[in-house]
Amino acid sequence: MAQKKMLYTIFGLTLILLSAFGLILLLIVQVGALDERTPPTYRHMRGDFITYSEPDFFADDINAHSSRMVQVLEERTDGWMHISFGDTRGWVYMLAQPHHIDRPLGLFHSMHDEIHAKLAQPGEVQVLMQDDNWLLVSTPDGPMWLDQHFWPSRQTLDDFFNGLPFDVSIYYKNLDTGFIYSHRGDLIYNSASLNKTPHALYVYYLAESGLVDLSEIHTFTPANYRGGTGVIRHMPFYTEFTTSELLIHSVRDSDNVAYFMLLNIFADYWLSYIEFYRSIGGNAGLFGEYAGRLNLMTAEDAGLIMYRIHQFIEGGGDSPYAAEFKNSLLNSDVPIIIADYPVAQKYGRWDGNFHDKAIVYAPSPYILVIMSTLDRDGQGGFEEFAEISRFIQDFNRRYFSPAQ
Repeated sequence: MAQKKMLYTIFGLTLILLSAFGLILLLIVQVGALDERTPPTYRHMRGDFITYSEPDFFADDINAHSSRMVQVLEERTDGWMHISFGDTRGWVYMLAQPHHIDRPLGLFHSMHDEIHAKLAQPGEVQVLMQDDNWLLVSTPDGPMWLDQHFWPSRQTLDDFFNGLPFDVSIYYKNLDTGFIYSHRGDLIYNSASLNKTPHALYVYYLAESGLVDLSEIHTFTPANYRGGTGVIRHMPFYTEFTTSELLIHSVRDSDNVAYFMLLNIFADYWLSYIEFYRSIGGNAGLFGEYAGRLNLMTAEDAGLIMYRIHQFIEGGGDSPYAAEFKNSLLNSDVPIIIADYPVAQKYGRWDGNFHDKAIVYAPSPYILVIMSTLDRDGQGGFEEFAEISRFIQDFNRRYFSPAQ
């Protein structure tokens, strides 16, 4: 009886084990059947994207693709996704972050490269990773490093100016970024008529401060006569002008009569003028013995003056003085620095010296000063200045053009 009971127990256990095994097999089959019924996952890749042969930004096999639907084969938590479409399979990085750049910036194959391989144009880039000021960004040529502190190489400028068959002094400043280039910028020249603008700036400063009245009347007498440039010398003696009108003639027409009348009118202020010039960063040691006459200048000083004038004009708001000063510079009677944009400038020409200084209102505005002794034959250096103007405009456009 005991033996028969043992046999029943063994038989029962066997049935239980077989049933459990059968249930496991059935579950496996059902799961497999469920897997076969699960539809593949698809995703719409919006915008251009790059596939890699491995989940690595620097994998050898890189292809760029346009927006399309893809099948997701595998999706990882680190941002990489294995996809398939058509005959193509590859890995794509899904955590790239958009970043906007306002001006062209250098792209490098390595953060250790000294020269950029190409320029990233203003607009949106896709950032894969960041290392301090360096961004690894996606490009059609594969991932490249973008330097957010990028400055163009000064070697391009050096090569151009050192290769010129004539000598000039240059000061160039991009007003959006503060990039500055100087070539022989500390060389001292006779300022010629470049000295008319710092004096005008000072008089406008006095008017803004309420210290002088620009509507005051002054009379052109024989004692005021001066030769050289300008239109007042051709007018009848005893013609009357306001201080404002004299400033316009001095700046716009480079009028010598107007300029020296202004020096006489404000002779009592000349020590204050020199102090003002020093306060804005100018070299007051370049003033001559004539009261208030700045008869020597460097390209760097001329660039500083134009920057201070730019600040005065742009910070003037609705000030009639700022608008008047800007209008006079924009309508210079002898445009020498040229550009495809409005140019606010003041030229100077005297005893062989030939100069011009300007604010160029390009999409990314800049200051350009050219000083020279190119007027030895009395013909000036118009062609030379045009060549330099075009080169700087192209350089500024290439490296500092803002997003449109």
